[in-house]
Amino acid sequence: MTSEAHHAEHQSAAVVAADALGVFVRAMAGIEQATPESAGFYDGLCEAVCRAVQVDRAVMFLYDEGRRRVRPVGSHLIDRERFPVEGVGIEDAPLSRVALEEDRVVDALDTTGDVLGRPDLAQLPEGDLAYVPIAAGGTWYGVMVVEQSSGEPLEGPQRDALWIAGKVVAFAAEARRATRHQEQARQLEHRLLLVRQVHEQVIQRLFGLNLVLGSGAALEGEALERARTEVEATQADLRQLLHGPQLTTGAPTAMRLAEEVERLRRAHATVELRADLEEGVEIPLPLESLAQSVLGEAVRNALKHGEPTILHVSLTRRDDALSLTIDSDGVHGAAGAPSGSGLGLRLAAVEALQVGGLLEFGARGEGEWRVRLLLPTTDENEVGG
Repeated sequence: MTSEAHHAEHQSAAVVAADALGVFVRAMAGIEQATPESAGFYDGLCEAVCRAVQVDRAVMFLYDEGRRRVRPVGSHLIDRERFPVEGVGIEDAPLSRVALEEDRVVDALDTTGDVLGRPDLAQLPEGDLAYVPIAAGGTWYGVMVVEQSSGEPLEGPQRDALWIAGKVVAFAAEARRATRHQEQARQLEHRLLLVRQVHEQVIQRLFGLNLVLGSGAALEGEALERARTEVEATQADLRQLLHGPQLTTGAPTAMRLAEEVERLRRAHATVELRADLEEGVEIPLPLESLAQSVLGEAVRNALKHGEPTILHVSLTRRDDALSLTIDSDGVHGAAGAPSGSGLGLRLAAVEALQVGGLLEFGARGEGEWRVRLLLPTTDENEVGG
């Protein structure tokens, strides 16, 4: 290689690095302007990558580790509404999976074979697609699918530029995730404080009222007025509990629980997943996201903190409540308590309370763990309503 060619290659690499840093700066500049659920932040990332690397269009999918799905979060010159909000299971996305596992840009024009030669989603644009891993430090954040109209495989410098841009987007996604987690932790702390206050105040008042009403004595005059005041105060505390920021643990989904169970069965072939779903019983659609988030978190915890051989998922109806139960064996520790049963399930527990449900989890026996979600049978308490 001549000195001129080496200088030109070095200069090209420097331009690529500068463009990638420009993507990062642009992304970070928009962090505080966009809300945690806003697509504008990720749309801006897609546009910045297209401008920096000179590709035509792009769509970004972020990876949900608990549910092993990549779902659309942002795009540039591609209608994001054309994609299902629940995304696609990673086991059904061969090109995305190769890009993440091998940490390289996968150009569809370079792939061979029936499996690697087909797109991950039928809704992707018809064109020359490349799959860019959004990964850093061994963590998968997602995949960006870009389109170019040259009709030729990506050249080395352009492929390198996309790979670097994917790394930079991963840094921005991690910063975004940290910001969101901080906000969720703040909300959770606020909600738990309210729960403690209500437990200390409401339960004591109800206990006192129960003693008075259980005595059998007629309430008159001052005693009747005091009982009425206590009831009003209890109602006020309960209203305070239900007010405040609404927490959501999962993205909206049009999938049903049975479909998610089947997907999890395919995704985790090393574990026997038994499903016992009562015939004719379905979770109200507005509550499906919560139920599937709890299911995914329960499965993730079981696999991460133990060596389960059987995961038993059941759905039954009891009077006016639905019961979703996930039982697992092979839990590590004498008490059978996964150390990772933390923020994810606690956030889901608060969301369950907000929609009139209840989430409980704990040891069921030696080496066994149970997660149970109780939900109302109607969608009157729709999330966000």
